[in-house]
Amino acid sequence: MTAPRRYTALPCPALEAEVDCALAELATAIDALRLPKLAAVVLGGGYGRDEGGVLHTPSGDRLYNDLDFFVFAQDATRKERLQIDQTLASLVPQWSEKLQVAVDFGPAKNLSDLPKVAQTLMYQELLRGWKPVWGKMDLSSHISALPADELPVTEAMRLLLNRGMGLLLAGERLDNNGDEDFIVRNIHKALLGCGDALLIANGRYAWSAAERLAAIQHLARQGGLSGDFLAGYETACHYKQEPVPRLPDHPWEFWRRCRQFWLWTVQSVAGQTDADATLVRTGLHQAAITERSLRNFLRWALRSRRLRAPRFAFDAPVVTLLGMLYDELLRTSPTYPIPQKLLRLWHFFN
Repeated sequence: MTAPRRYTALPCPALEAEVDCALAELATAIDALRLPKLAAVVLGGGYGRDEGGVLHTPSGDRLYNDLDFFVFAQDATRKERLQIDQTLASLVPQWSEKLQVAVDFGPAKNLSDLPKVAQTLMYQELLRGWKPVWGKMDLSSHISALPADELPVTEAMRLLLNRGMGLLLAGERLDNNGDEDFIVRNIHKALLGCGDALLIANGRYAWSAAERLAAIQHLARQGGLSGDFLAGYETACHYKQEPVPRLPDHPWEFWRRCRQFWLWTVQSVAGQTDADATLVRTGLHQAAITERSLRNFLRWALRSRRLRAPRFAFDAPVVTLLGMLYDELLRTSPTYPIPQKLLRLWHFFN
């Protein structure tokens, strides 16, 4: 009998056997859709890298994090890719219920377009760990492995933007006595994101969670990080492996401490010791100046329908958005509900 594949950071053979069985059934369901331009579906994210979390419950161990599926097409037109997306989306409700976690199929991407995303953290991490679900492909023949110390600084900014938005959304839920699991999960993800972004910006990122933890601990020993920052990152690493979705006794204090770590990390990536928002925006612009382009100008103008100041007009959208988010989280009390302009632009460029 074949042993189940590994999905979780902690060994859980029974749970992993269940996931193996479910993914085999999912492959059969995808096959039945008969999508002619679909080339492959693979499992990425933490479970694809054998680093997924395990939620311990009275009825047994369960998955905790989302299951992130990457979808690849072969020479599909935009209309054909949209059809693939819509058809796979029809599977989401059934399989989210079956697996008891959120199931996400990413937008279909042509194999020929993969070199365009080869420098992103998302696809470099996918290259280091994924599980085939349906179809056959050799990811390494489409994406070249990039050394971790060559990740662009905009990838650190993208990570800070997404984790910072999660932190802002967690604060909004906390302000409204909302979903406890969402709040705790996103605060811990923000803590992890701060450390990981700092490693990217300093050319010290590593492809496994254990190696990143060791790198953060090394930075702390060198005096580059506070003991509180290190403790927060270590706590988040443990939460990722064995989550306990329960708010601490003083949730706002926990949220504000994480916000302070996030603000400090953005300042560090911007090369600033001052919290002033104007200085931080300028620092982010300077840090990513080699990535300015006409394409960035056009993307921003077409999607946002507004122009940026001439000095920042060719910056990558993530640089501008991170500056906007920094302004919001720098406030003593962020604006709730979250400004629609910020949410809309984040959804556009995320």
